[in-house]
Amino acid sequence: MNPPEIGTKAKIAVLCAAVLMASLVSVAPLPGQTSNLNAPGRVEAAGPAMSIGVAVGGIVDKVLVHEGDRVRAAQTLVTLDCRPTQADVRAREAQLAAAQATFDRYRNGSRADEIAVGEAVVRYAKARADEADKALGRADAMQEGVTITTARLLEVQRDARIAAAQLEEARSKLSLLRAGSREEDIRHAQALRDTAAAQLEASRARLDQCTIHAPADGTVLDVLVNPGQFLSFAVPQPLLHIVPDGPLRVRAEVDVRDLAHVCIAQSATVTADAAVADRIHAEVASISPVAGPVAGPRRIAAAAATQAGQTRENNVVAVVLDLARGAPPLPIGSIVAVSFDPCPSRS
Repeated sequence: MNPPEIGTKAKIAVLCAAVLMASLVSVAPLPGQTSNLNAPGRVEAAGPAMSIGVAVGGIVDKVLVHEGDRVRAAQTLVTLDCRPTQADVRAREAQLAAAQATFDRYRNGSRADEIAVGEAVVRYAKARADEADKALGRADAMQEGVTITTARLLEVQRDARIAAAQLEEARSKLSLLRAGSREEDIRHAQALRDTAAAQLEASRARLDQCTIHAPADGTVLDVLVNPGQFLSFAVPQPLLHIVPDGPLRVRAEVDVRDLAHVCIAQSATVTADAAVADRIHAEVASISPVAGPVAGPRRIAAAAATQAGQTRENNVVAVVLDLARGAPPLPIGSIVAVSFDPCPSRS
């Protein structure tokens, strides 16, 4: 090999090394420089789709929404035919009313009219007892066997004892009326009332489960049931899915080898299909710390590349981007192209 040839090759090697070092030292692109990093993405909602189901079995009575409808929180979506549960609620309401009446009677005690009747009975018994005492006094003043027979004397004595006992009974009953209900009777009536109230609450809760409401504002993604369809609680089945309201975002898949060119708050441009001509500004919100296989928009492309015999890195990182405010609405799930701008300079 001639010395001039050796010198030329050495110069070329030094020049290549210099270019490589310059590319490694450079942290940020120059002003006006554009990035060549592009990645496929998919439009996502603000949160995951909510699966709406039922907690009781029954027959679907009405479906009040359709696919694509906007719904508000607490809006009725589906109703079930729950007539047996409605009848049970009415029966529980009647039981509670009866238990409440019994409790009120024991808690309130005797009425004023009842006490007045008791007082009248005492006065009547006292009058009879007084009359019996006078008759006994007259009988005792007579001479037994001469002016009054022994049998008559015994009869008068018996009547006096009976009248005294009746007066004592009337006074005791009046005392009970004035004392009111026993404490244990009140507690027992209260326990029966509370039990009836709890049973009614449980029945009403089951009835409420027959009406399915929207948990939040959103859009109906799909409806999976029809009126007349039987739903079994033993075999759970979603009724419909709702996508909650909120700003849309894009989940892009970036190859691990390109991850060095992605950073938080990095600007990007999202381009949808030909139906949407606007180029939408976006910003990187989060970068997944975990790499995984191709899963979303790249699955078809990756399969095609594999069939063509091309080697392709299957490890990708999910990068979530927030779309700019006022961006045109994009169909959720649609595939878009994401073009990343250079990361801000670190200097």
